[in-house]
Amino acid sequence: MPPDWGEPEKLATAATFYSLHEADVAKGLLDSCGVDCFLCDEHMHRVHPLTAEITGGVRLRVAEQDLELAQELLKEYKPMDDPSGPGPIE
Repeated sequence: MPPDWGEPEKLATAATFYSLHEADVAKGLLDSCGVDCFLCDEHMHRVHPLTAEITGGVRLRVAEQDLELAQELLKEYKPMDDPSGPGPIE
């Protein structure tokens, strides 16, 4: 979490992913739209990719005030090679 984000209780989970690739793409989408965000548990998943189910997946976190915007942007996202796409688990 960036040091200037303030209190952790002011953060919200915009989406949770079991696929690190999908989480990275979703983070890139939010970043490109100007929504500050970061991934929780991404390093654990990179080191031990089979632990996603145990840790609850990779969480995409945003500031509380950006939560609705982030969820709307993510709702519109579909992977180009798979239009049905798995999408976020939440």
